[in-house]
Amino acid sequence: MRDFLCEIYTEEIPAKIVNDATTQFKNNFKEKLKNFRLHYSEIQGFGSSKRLVVFLKDVSEKEEDAFIEIKGPPLKISIDDSGGKLPPYSKFLESNELNEEDVSIKEVKGAKYIFGKKLLKGKEAKEILKEATLYALKEMHFPKSMRWEENNVEFIRPIRNILILFGNEVIDLTYAGVKSNNLTFGLFIDSPVQIKINSVNEYFPKIKENYIIISFGDRKKTIEQRSASLASSVKGIPDYNEEFLEEVANMNEYPTPFLCSLKLKDMKIPDCIVASVIKDQLKSFPIIDARSKKLIPYFISVRDGTSDFIEIVREGYQRVARARILDGNFFFEEDKKIPSENFVEKLSEVIFLKEVGTVKDKTDRLVKIAEFLSSELNFSNEKRENLKRACYLSKADLVSNVVREFPDLQGTMGGVYSKLWGENNEVSVAISEQYLPHFTDDSLPGSSTGKFLSLIDKIDTLAASFISGIEYSSSKDPFGLRRLGSGVVQIAFSTGLDRLPIEKLIDFSMDTFGNKAKKEENKKGEIISFIKDRTSAVLKEKGIRYDIANAVSCLHIDFIPTFLMRSEVIMAHLKDEKLEVISTTYKRIKNIIEKAKFNEIKVDEKLLFEKAENELYKVICESKGKIDEFIDSKDYEAVLSMLYIVEPAVRTFFDSVLVMDEDESFRYNRLSLLSNLRIIFESFADFSQLVFDNKAI
Repeated sequence: MRDFLCEIYTEEIPAKIVNDATTQFKNNFKEKLKNFRLHYSEIQGFGSSKRLVVFLKDVSEKEEDAFIEIKGPPLKISIDDSGGKLPPYSKFLESNELNEEDVSIKEVKGAKYIFGKKLLKGKEAKEILKEATLYALKEMHFPKSMRWEENNVEFIRPIRNILILFGNEVIDLTYAGVKSNNLTFGLFIDSPVQIKINSVNEYFPKIKENYIIISFGDRKKTIEQRSASLASSVKGIPDYNEEFLEEVANMNEYPTPFLCSLKLKDMKIPDCIVASVIKDQLKSFPIIDARSKKLIPYFISVRDGTSDFIEIVREGYQRVARARILDGNFFFEEDKKIPSENFVEKLSEVIFLKEVGTVKDKTDRLVKIAEFLSSELNFSNEKRENLKRACYLSKADLVSNVVREFPDLQGTMGGVYSKLWGENNEVSVAISEQYLPHFTDDSLPGSSTGKFLSLIDKIDTLAASFISGIEYSSSKDPFGLRRLGSGVVQIAFSTGLDRLPIEKLIDFSMDTFGNKAKKEENKKGEIISFIKDRTSAVLKEKGIRYDIANAVSCLHIDFIPTFLMRSEVIMAHLKDEKLEVISTTYKRIKNIIEKAKFNEIKVDEKLLFEKAENELYKVICESKGKIDEFIDSKDYEAVLSMLYIVEPAVRTFFDSVLVMDEDESFRYNRLSLLSNLRIIFESFADFSQLVFDNKAI
């Protein structure tokens, strides 16, 4: 047995793609090797900004031999009654290179056939590993790829070297014009050192000696630990999220964090501008006070290399940081001189979407939608005016000097400016929160006004996008429509309401586009379906089982605020046999009604002659009011308990009463009973979507 290693050395890979590329490369190898009987004990994938690596431990020298059984012609045309061999028999042996002793007779579905047993010789490991490498490279997919040589091979970045070793032997292959060898390179500083690798077991020690930390986990740990220590030395903590830490870790092959200081005493500049310069332009970590969580005049940068001459590097970072912050301070001071109305009016010069007008048009629509929503939810006058004012000023910062220079600060700067314009805290906070959440489980707007501003803004953008015919798919979504839809769902979850007039909001939002919307009347249904699809997706991302997500997503869109709570209650009862029983009962009710194409709910008590149907009617009348109360109070455990109580009466009804009676009046009356039952069940979820023991109930 020998170890195997393949390293693809490239030009710099975008940091945000490194981990995905590493996983793809490893998984493609694994997928291809499933087609062979080649044994290995472990497979690992590694990646950095300039290389992708797959390592296989204890690989067999060759694939295992195996016997396969080949089905031949029917016996009756292969061997005659006297035992003589007919032409089909001989051709079967000849074409499959079989001998007489390899042949047997077996019965398949009542007919006898000739079968041959053939030995498959295992391939050499080198041949298989070569195939796996080529497959793994060809099957990699990226958001954007590059072509750089005459064969038009596509890859994330041009490939400059391919190292492939099986033990101490180079596996010969050529891909993208690059021939494999046993060479790799050290840290890329002007001209990287070329390193000869004589065997696989030399690879990891040698690249470490040449300042390459190939493991993402090790690079991340190095940055985390050293950054925490440096920040602690100035009584602070580094400010970053996991996504940003991943990006920085994948920008460097040998990360060395170091502390920098800022001189900000002569500037009155918002912390968000300073943080934006540090994070987005220097790819460094701001430091915040451990108690107050406010920015302090230090930051941590990460050098790709050793700590040699770190003072020179530190001075360079501090000089660039101060220059960029001075720019931000100048733009901020200029913006402070401009009244809010000037900013808002200038939005009429900014196109939102060509088909639906300017950002000022969007602002006007938001104000109208805010007025509508306020009436629907009976907001107080103060809350109504705050929401309308926040909508009016929400996009003002888009034409500010600061946001033009630091686009990631849109919304955040709007909150800062609104305070300078004398707006109250509720309006300012709402404006700063309007773009939240950016992704599932991201922070949500903390203020009520912020939640509804974010909701209104996202619904308006979705309506505008659908009217404009903007397309999206699972692989391409340039306008981030799926993210917007998920944001609507998450905000709805956070409102604490039992019902949110989302359908009316979509209706009203479409109406604000005037004639443009009338030409696209079918778009409303598309938007509702889209938001429901995003609801299922968000629920699944939150750990809700797919069938349960589908069960609650079948309800009216206005009940989205309750979908997560409903799902969690069902999840808690999955092992409860009664849940499976009511699912079966509900499906029976649903099937009968749909087959009869019946939708009436009026029950005539005079036609209830059977004891079981009288009892069922009584249970329906008693339970419906209680279930409605429990749903209004969001006591979903109590709703499920009531359904458990209803089910026995339904079972007795089915056992004792013929629903599809020959008498039309009895039949319709009993179908009306079932229609009422269906409404009761569907007030909680569509139980027919639930799956038990891998079977849909």
